[in-house]
Amino acid sequence: MPCSAVPMATPCRACLHNAMSKSRLDRFLAPWVFVLTGIIFNILSAVITHYFIGLNNEQINVLERDIQNQQVLIESLWQSRIEVERKQEFFILLLSKQSDNPAIVESHYQEYLEELVNIHGLKEFVSRKKRPMKNDIDLLLAISGAAQKAIIESINATYFESLELQEAIMPLEQDNSRLFSIAIFLQVIGLILVLARDLRRH
Repeated sequence: MPCSAVPMATPCRACLHNAMSKSRLDRFLAPWVFVLTGIIFNILSAVITHYFIGLNNEQINVLERDIQNQQVLIESLWQSRIEVERKQEFFILLLSKQSDNPAIVESHYQEYLEELVNIHGLKEFVSRKKRPMKNDIDLLLAISGAAQKAIIESINATYFESLELQEAIMPLEQDNSRLFSIAIFLQVIGLILVLARDLRRH
């Protein structure tokens, strides 16, 4: 074997090494790798959109229904306060004039006062209602005023609960916004990788 042929062995090994490296790189950058990676990114985007954002939306829907129920309750309580005010005016007029059937008037009046005391939990009037005050109108005004105060307190408490529910929605919506941005990013990257398959072929 000629000596001049010996130096040729080293370049051949380098060429072989380069060829093997290029082969591994070609396998790594094969079109199916781009497609598979793009599909995985799109699957992750779909999971984020339909699962994680879906879970947050379910919680938001529940909270929004609770808020609507609170609004309905507030309107109902306000109507109750107006009704108490109207009945107070009605009984003031009824008690201020002479009646042909005072026993019937007294019966309806006592039933109404008992209803107010029981519905609004006005325990302080349970004993006072059985004792005569200065006149019947004084008792009516006292119980009606306490009932309206209790209703207003219930309205305020319900309103603050509604505010707390609205505050609970805000972080969920912010979380959804971040997740949606991530999902869009993954979807775009996935599409780019799929399109890059054609560029790789060329």
